Amino acid sequence: MTPGGLNLGPSMRRSGRGFGPKLDLFVLVLVVGAIGVVVWIGMAFWNATRVEVAATGIDDGRELTPEAAAGLDVTIDFATSEELYRADLTVDGIPVLEDVELPDDATSVQVRPQELVDDEIVENALTEGEHRIELAVSRPFLGDSTFGWSYVVDSVAPTLEVPPALDPVPIAEPVTITGEVEEGVDLFLGDEPVEEDDGRFAVDFDSPPTGSLAFAAVDEAGNRTIKHVVVPVDYPSSFQAVHVSAAAWADERLRAHVESLIDGGLIDTVELDLKDESGIVGYDSELPKAQEIGAVTEDYDLSETVDYLEDKGIRVIGRIVAFRDPIYATAAWNSGQRDQVVQNPAGGMFSSHGFTNFSHPEVREYNRSIALEAESMGVKDILWDYIRRPEGEPASMVVPGLEGPSSAAVTSFLTEMQRELRPRGAYQGASVFGIAAAAGDSIAQDVPAMGAVVDYLAPMVYPSHWGPGMYRVKSPINEPYEITKRSLADFQVVAESVGVRWVPWLQDFTLNGVHYGEAEVRAQIQAARDLGIDQFILWNPNVEYTAAALDPVASEAAGG
Repeated sequence: MTPGGLNLGPSMRRSGRGFGPKLDLFVLVLVVGAIGVVVWIGMAFWNATRVEVAATGIDDGRELTPEAAAGLDVTIDFATSEELYRADLTVDGIPVLEDVELPDDATSVQVRPQELVDDEIVENALTEGEHRIELAVSRPFLGDSTFGWSYVVDSVAPTLEVPPALDPVPIAEPVTITGEVEEGVDLFLGDEPVEEDDGRFAVDFDSPPTGSLAFAAVDEAGNRTIKHVVVPVDYPSSFQAVHVSAAAWADERLRAHVESLIDGGLIDTVELDLKDESGIVGYDSELPKAQEIGAVTEDYDLSETVDYLEDKGIRVIGRIVAFRDPIYATAAWNSGQRDQVVQNPAGGMFSSHGFTNFSHPEVREYNRSIALEAESMGVKDILWDYIRRPEGEPASMVVPGLEGPSSAAVTSFLTEMQRELRPRGAYQGASVFGIAAAAGDSIAQDVPAMGAVVDYLAPMVYPSHWGPGMYRVKSPINEPYEITKRSLADFQVVAESVGVRWVPWLQDFTLNGVHYGEAEVRAQIQAARDLGIDQFILWNPNVEYTAAALDPVASEAAGG
């Protein structure tokens, strides 16, 4: 029995509700714990089946030259040695780990395509095209974990089309070089990038650039195509010139003889010596160095002479004998500056002719200063002579301070001078030995290289200077037409790619008892013309020329 005033029901229900939160918390803890266990199991499974590898030494998908591909050294690193021993590695589908002995604790393996080829494991690992390196590492309960890298062997250089030489352009006018290049490659002119549009490009210059311009196309693999372009300038295509020394121009009789050729319309150009093979500077030079060493004779007033000849419609070529210079060589030798002179192995002067050191900065500056002074006095055509090494065996001479081939030093001087003269509107030429086409190295005259940095070359093809049988001519001195034509033709072939003009020196003097007169001089002129060469300079050391050998010049020939 329960007293009526004692109501137990509600009290017990309240007590039951009091256990609810504790029960909910227990369930929550139970659920969280279960999730934790699942996560731990998942993480443990993940860690047990996860494969981590890293490859170095390869850029996936990179194009490489055969040389670069041969140098590939790919290292694949594993997290554990156990993963490495569960791995299968193939190159182009061929297993490469079967014959490899690895330490038990190894965690990396290397792939070298060159070794695979050498060991005849993957013989085509360096052939043209794409190659795949594939890795498969087995995992418990799951499929293999796979990785892959590729490299592409590309040995094909990109296409690049530019003309080796442009058609001659005016010396002071703008010029544009155009060409085509394979799309997607990098194009450079020297070190400067060049933009292309659908494979076409154009480079503008305010004035004709000097020297040989090097365009380079480089593809992703590093294959390179280099093309050189020379921009020749317009040069008189037809003229008739004679050599005149400073002393001859100062001599009343000899000067009158030259003027008679001019007045008779037989020549339209005079080659006038600025510095001759004796080292004499024959005009009224004010150069301190030339004055100091006693080289200046002031045989004529240069500015006045140029004005006088040009008023008669005559072009003037200023000849500078560059490196054969007895006056300069003797002065340098006596002052203790012997490194400015070509020497013999015993340390003496190489020859009595006094050959200066063509690689020495002061020697080069002396010749440069004469050219620029003459240009400032109106001479717009500089012809370098003796622009070479002395004759003789290279072993018999010492060129102090020379670095690299002698021919490169000679060409570099012409390169420097063309950069000085062309912006001034002045032409530059170089005299070359007759043998230079076939044996230029013997005197340090690289004809194609020189042709790329001058406006014309002047081969000295005097028939009397050839030995019997040269160019298959039995007696060159007695066959002026044949030896002149064959030797000049060889020059044209050797320097065909650079577009240089030819102004041959022709013989108008008697030597070795063989008289040279009208027939012999005409034969040489005709030989040159038969090769398309319509300009020449006659040489006679006494400045006495055979007027009968010369036809009147065309009225337009004197133009520049």
